[in-house]
Order: sequence, then structure tokens, then C-alpha cells
Amino acid sequence: PESQLDPQLEIRRYEWCEVPRQISNGHMVVAIGDVHGRADLLTGLYEALAEDIARLKPERVTAILLGDLIDRGPDSLEVLGLALGGLSAFTKRPVEDIFLLGNHDYWLRQAVDGTLEDDDLRFWGANGGEETWRSLGISRLVGARDMIMQTRRRLPEPVLDFIKSMSVTYRVDDYLFVHAGIDPRQPLNAQTLKTLCWIRDPFLNPEVWPFELTVVHGHTVEWNHGEPEVHDHRIGIDSGAVNTGVLTALEINSSQMRFIQVWDGKAQEEDSRRAG
Repeated sequence: PESQLDPQLEIRRYEWCEVPRQISNGHMVVAIGDVHGRADLLTGLYEALAEDIARLKPERVTAILLGDLIDRGPDSLEVLGLALGGLSAFTKRPVEDIFLLGNHDYWLRQAVDGTLEDDDLRFWGANGGEETWRSLGISRLVGARDMIMQTRRRLPEPVLDFIKSMSVTYRVDDYLFVHAGIDPRQPLNAQTLKTLCWIRDPFLNPEVWPFELTVVHGHTVEWNHGEPEVHDHRIGIDSGAVNTGVLTALEINSSQMRFIQVWDGKAQEEDSRRAG
């Protein structure tokens, strides 16, 4: 589509640097952090990534959304529509779009598949779910069964199928992409859904890292007003889009990597204050 980039948005591309682990030549992998209902930021980032693909002309492109598409921000339904089209909708080059399940998305999946309980609904509502419900046009709820019925009625069939199809992990060579992280005390084939969607410690700062891979994840906001830190065992790219106004992506292109961010006006003003 033609550029819809909001003039209040700014794209920041950081310098290319060496990767912790190389991927296959000609393969460009893009991972996008937690969106949380910020359709404006996701649109801007998709457009910027499409420009990079057109310029770099990789032989193969994989684009991975790391989960938590919904809640807290104002446009969860619009974000789901953007995710359904993927980066593919913004570039003429073929893209393999991968969508990972975050803990917030899991509550919506429970509503879609009918497993949502009243305790889940209360926990969801207390963690930004009401913004999602408003975007779906749900203004009043009477328990989990009502939420299940209203969700199934209000979401288009392709979006319902999309939510049911979201994966939990995705691996490219020696990179593992997951929403929250993995438990270093357990083998890879023993990681639970709760761990993959919710873990912080002992993943973030492990005493021992037993895996020959680097985990790319979101879930834990690590915001230092700029480029994310790269650790030996993990790269976290949740920059807290709702509160900071910054959405982050990681681009890996064979032996090089860099971060790219979209900043809204609020974030730019804050950055100017800090600099001045």
C-alpha cells in the first residue's frame, strides 16, 4: 500500500553490527516486539521494514511478531487486522510471516476456544483487557461465558482462525524466537506454555546457560531510551510501546544485525528533553 506513515512518527535505524550467531546467507529475519494495541506504531514499523527489504533485496525474508499484540493500547482490533496481513501486505517481495502467542494473546485465545474462566477474565481485565474489549465493541460483560460468546460473534472468521493458529516458538538456525523466554533449568522439549509466555527470572539472568542458541524475546520491558542491549544468551526487544511510544524490531541479515524503531511524538519530546 501507499505510505500511511503518520507525520508524528519517526523511524530510527541503528548501526549494523556483528551477530551473536550467523544465519544462512541471503536470509533476512525480522522480529517485532510487543505491540499492545498500537496500530499506528506497527504500521510505521511495517513500512520501514518494507523499505529495508526493497533496498537490501534478500533472497528470503522471515518476519516474526513476538506476541502481545493486544491489550493496554487503543487499537487491538486494528492490530489484529494488520497482523493478519503481516509484513507481506507492505512489500512485493515474498515474506514468511510468523505470529507468536503472548500471555495477553492467550487470554483472547481462551475466549475464542471456549476455555476462558471467570478468574481468567478478571485477571485479563486487570491487565489491560478492557481496552481490547472496547476495540471489539464490547461495553458490558457478564462473566467468561458472555465474553466467549461476544468474542466469537464480533471477530471476523479470518481473525478467529488467526488467533487459533498462533505459534508458541519459532527457530531459525541458532536463534529461538519466543514471547517471554525459556527456562534454562529444563530441556528445550520440556518447556511449558506458561514458561514460554510468562517467564522472567531465571531466564533473564541465568546462573548457567546450557543452550547453544540465542533467544529473541519480548514480554519484559527493557527501555533505556535507545538501542536495546544484546546479551550473550538473549536479545529482548520489548520497548514498552504503550507507555514509551516506541516500538522496536530486530533485523538479522546473514552475519549482521541492527535495531530499527518507530517513535511517536510523545517519545520524541521526551528524548529532546533528556538531550537538552
